[in-house]
Amino acid sequence: MPGIEVHQVTEDRPDLLEALVAVRAVTDREVNPGDPPAPAEEVAAELFSEWAMVRHVGWVALLDGRPVGELGLAAEKAEENAHVVDVEWLAVEPAARRRGVADALLRAALDWASNDGRTSVVFWAPTLPGHPGRAYAERCGATLRLEERCSRLAIAQLDRDRQAEWLRTGRQRTDGYRVVQWVGRAPEEHLEALAAAHRAMEDMPTDELDWTISPMTPERLRSRDEAWVASGRRGVSSLALAPDGAAAGLSELAINTHRPELAGQGDTGVVAAHRGRGLGRWLKAENLRLALDAEPRIRTVETYNAESNPWMLDINVAMGFRPHIGYQALQGQIADARSALA
Repeated sequence: MPGIEVHQVTEDRPDLLEALVAVRAVTDREVNPGDPPAPAEEVAAELFSEWAMVRHVGWVALLDGRPVGELGLAAEKAEENAHVVDVEWLAVEPAARRRGVADALLRAALDWASNDGRTSVVFWAPTLPGHPGRAYAERCGATLRLEERCSRLAIAQLDRDRQAEWLRTGRQRTDGYRVVQWVGRAPEEHLEALAAAHRAMEDMPTDELDWTISPMTPERLRSRDEAWVASGRRGVSSLALAPDGAAAGLSELAINTHRPELAGQGDTGVVAAHRGRGLGRWLKAENLRLALDAEPRIRTVETYNAESNPWMLDINVAMGFRPHIGYQALQGQIADARSALA
């Protein structure tokens, strides 16, 4: 299309990375107006680090030589999801919309996905007033499959009395449950139990998505830890152990060393046999305490939950998390999307 160029951002093209960073500074402001912009080091780490279970690919669009749009694709490596790609982020500067930029970006991404053997695509559309994301995905043949809430906890507004109560209740338990914690790579002696605790997430609601939660293994966890380090993340982990030493639950958080004010909540889950005992609240409280000790500059913690997961949403709200933005996952066939763009 005249005036539009689309380029895959690769490690050997620092000029394209610089263009992508410039676009993101504009488009991310629309969704997260109070956040500091992501520096080049963070974006490069996201795209070029060797992730254990997923590959990230990015494209940038230039309009008359000026960077105006970006697309971020996630392609899982697990066999059970080898048919799916996620369009995690498709954004065009408001002034450049309705000029074919999004179509050009998506064509390039779907070409890549088809060549990789993928057949299904998931679009993540923010629910901002007037945002074109959902309508665009529907034009590409996708249908609504999941609604998700992005919540944020402002540390300045943390209910510290509630956190202290959860800590006190957990530490005074007499039923034999205990919590072990660390910052960084998981200790070898806890790797198997941590993987087992992660597998508690396998019954997490995914609604109508054609996507499977991949089972966690010690090998995948170790690769994940290495990728976190390479990408500038410090993991903070709390693992609950049952009286017999078996995994009972976990809570994890990632400190962003590039923007330490912002932290990302990872998995929090309790093994089915140990639910209903208050372990989720205890784990969340302990893990946040450790994270703030490890990085006092944290000002905001962000987390994502399906709207069909009231149990974790209730824990988060009680701790002080508040809705930040909603996302809708729409899924369809790549062939249909390519036809719509023809």
